[in-house]
Amino acid sequence: MAMRGVTVLFFQVLILCFQAKAWNPVRRSYEVKQEATTLGNVHLITECMHVTSEEGEFSFIKLPPTRSTSSWKGTGGGRGLGESWSGLIEMESDTMLAGDGSGGEPLVANGGGGGGGGPAATVCGVYFVADPDQIIEITMKQVNVECRTGGLMAFVDGWELNGQYFPGEQDHEQRLERRVQEFCSEQAPPQWSTKAVTPAKVWVFRSSQNCALVQYRIPVRGSFVISARFLHNSKPCHIMAEGLAPYYMLRNYGQPKNCTLTALFPAVVSVIALEVGPVDKNVHYCERVRSDDKLEVGGSTGLDPHQMIKASTICGRSGGRMDLDQSILCGTTSVRLVSSGQYNNQAMITIRMAEEADLRLAAVMCAM
Repeated sequence: MAMRGVTVLFFQVLILCFQAKAWNPVRRSYEVKQEATTLGNVHLITECMHVTSEEGEFSFIKLPPTRSTSSWKGTGGGRGLGESWSGLIEMESDTMLAGDGSGGEPLVANGGGGGGGGPAATVCGVYFVADPDQIIEITMKQVNVECRTGGLMAFVDGWELNGQYFPGEQDHEQRLERRVQEFCSEQAPPQWSTKAVTPAKVWVFRSSQNCALVQYRIPVRGSFVISARFLHNSKPCHIMAEGLAPYYMLRNYGQPKNCTLTALFPAVVSVIALEVGPVDKNVHYCERVRSDDKLEVGGSTGLDPHQMIKASTICGRSGGRMDLDQSILCGTTSVRLVSSGQYNNQAMITIRMAEEADLRLAAVMCAM
């Protein structure tokens, strides 16, 4: 018990030191050129892949093409997502979904086109990301997307790119079929009774972590208005790194579950403190030893942490500050805390964008 108390006290002191000395959190570290068009307090969605860390209302409308002698070409796809998101866009551009608009298959977002102006069956998405200790509440205020014309919408608890999900399917507390809720004007999501489908319907979804996705496919015409609100999460597990925070904490809270920190850029990961597994074990590499409690660091070209190339697997208790730096030169960087539920596991991690000088620390290098 005394040893346990000292370890807990150490983590608390270390956190206080980071709060006192760390740099200020940098919002929008990806430098997303998301100069969102607004109308009053409503954000107008003009790009097929819209990434935002803002609350408020978001609106999209698509009208069928009309004959005109005007030279006006529209504004869809007129702005890029910025250099830091180029890898994310490249991942999406590899998968351009084209279908018959039947609405029978799951939605899979892609980064092609702009404002729904691409192929008839192009699937687009609004990607929300909040602070690590928040979840996202999405309210569907208006839905004018008709199934009969091939239209469909979906709420995704997490993010999806090229058929891969964050959090990973094996690590999330909900099965995938419950995480992805499809609906349209004539068809309510499964958890709502069909009696709720009225002109005044309001559907509300909540994510389990700090990221969520609203996908939509509108081949002909349609519109929607959604509202996003960020709520406090007292026990965050999975974290999408939206900005360069002073540090991130991964905890299992004594439960048998896996938690992941993921950043969509090549990064230098530093493990500052570790408390994983038995109390009497010092920090050690445990790749070759079967362990149900461990911390995995690695990278991949997609979102699923299970497909990452592992740079290291470590276990044990640091008992003091440690600085284990590793450069993960992949489009996606992940740190995964695997827990059996027998121990209160936790890890303090810092993460920053990799620079050219960090090549010497490269532990994993993916095809970019």
